[in-house]
Amino acid sequence: MDTIYNAGNAHNDETTNSKNEQEILESQEMLRNATKEMAQMARFHMHRARSNQNSVPKEGRPCLLPAVCGIQYLDALDTCDYDVFHPTLVDGRRLDLMLLLGRAWFTGSF
Repeated sequence: MDTIYNAGNAHNDETTNSKNEQEILESQEMLRNATKEMAQMARFHMHRARSNQNSVPKEGRPCLLPAVCGIQYLDALDTCDYDVFHPTLVDGRRLDLMLLLGRAWFTGSF
């Protein structure tokens, strides 16, 4: 009797696993779509801020430096097809970011 029960369970487990995998894939796709939409909106606002940066007094421009990080992250997201869990979004970005921030600081524009 145990053998019949286990065989029935094995079939249910396979069905459940394939169903779970499908749900995971659908969830990942929905997350990518939401991330892409937010990134496009953020890129629009960054473009607007960039075009208006000349109206900011020189003393206030250091407040715009975090935008450099945001622009770089948006570019990296685009490269990774908006996968927020992609390993390249975490690894090896510090030196590039420091160079970009330094350039933005010295030139006064981002």
